[in-house]
Amino acid sequence: MKTVILHGILAKKFGKSFDLDVKTAKEACHALACQIPAFYEFMMNAEKQGIKFAIFNGEKRTQKTNIGEKQLDDITTASHIHIMPRVAGSGGKTMGWIQVVAGWVLVGVGVVTGNAGLIAAGAGLMLGGVSSLLMPTPNLDPNNEDGNRPNNGFGGAVTTVAQGNPVPILYGEREIGGFIVSAAIYAEDKMVQGVKI
Repeated sequence: MKTVILHGILAKKFGKSFDLDVKTAKEACHALACQIPAFYEFMMNAEKQGIKFAIFNGEKRTQKTNIGEKQLDDITTASHIHIMPRVAGSGGKTMGWIQVVAGWVLVGVGVVTGNAGLIAAGAGLMLGGVSSLLMPTPNLDPNNEDGNRPNNGFGGAVTTVAQGNPVPILYGEREIGGFIVSAAIYAEDKMVQGVKI
């Protein structure tokens, strides 16, 4: 028997502690998914929400007891398995680290040359890189009243345009909805019979 302890949002949604007859961390997740159908659904959709998981085999959560994806099938003699959510970075770790390193280089060059502009630009790059490593990408619901909703203008329901989408290149005949690259709305005042409308 192993005690499987959930942390964070998992503990709030599904309970904190479970005693299960399992041998591996993968078996523990499978057993929880069989007993709690909402657990399976949550785990399958978690990455889309910017949530990844750290798993620890052992009573204490240390760097030594933290296991990777390849060790999920390994049989453990530990009496406890901890499953802990962790927030994933927004642009992946690569772009954040590139910004941090580029910022560090700019600060170094700015200090050597005495250029305050390079120091400020480098500090800004480093802060931007660190924040992209720490913050998850927001998951906006397309029907969110406060966020961006699909734009059905200029061609109906097949023309859904959102910021950041790639621009398709057309070869041959167009059989799909259009893609608006740029659009604008201008407000103008008009005078009708001496009255401003």
